[in-house]
Amino acid sequence: MNRLIVLLERVVVAVGVFAALLLVPLVLATTWEVVSRYAMNAPTIWAYEIGYLLTGSHFLLGLAYTLRQGEHIRIDVLSAHMSPRTRRRIDGVVYAVVLPLLVWLCFELFQYLMAGYERGETSGQSALNLPVWPFRVVFVVAFAILALQVLCELLKALWAPNDSNNTEARPT
Repeated sequence: MNRLIVLLERVVVAVGVFAALLLVPLVLATTWEVVSRYAMNAPTIWAYEIGYLLTGSHFLLGLAYTLRQGEHIRIDVLSAHMSPRTRRRIDGVVYAVVLPLLVWLCFELFQYLMAGYERGETSGQSALNLPVWPFRVVFVVAFAILALQVLCELLKALWAPNDSNNTEARPT
């Protein structure tokens, strides 16, 4: 079981690294827009739209990696007073409820993607007016990867050792 978790989390890490690398073109596009707009008085028709698409992609594709790292916001007021075993049980229940919802969401997002593609839908956000289906692919991929990480977290909660001194190592 541990090998499956390690394999799935490698995919999550790869997508997380890709999400982090999206900051490079985002910064470059934003810098170019600022320089061209204020130094050359020639704003671009593409930088705004590219900027918000890259920002959204960065955020969505980083969701699963953030969960893997345990960096999502948690309310520790109650869980700080619970044993690790009780916390794992609660996590297991939450992940067991969330996983089917994520699978359903992926299916619905895929339908949304296909509808936009078939209609030739465009963003309408700038003169560039990009087609929206590539960004909707990001939605589907991001939530599918998040579902994979939720599955990993569920498996960890179910098959973690029952001792209270368990310090879970995060495979890289």
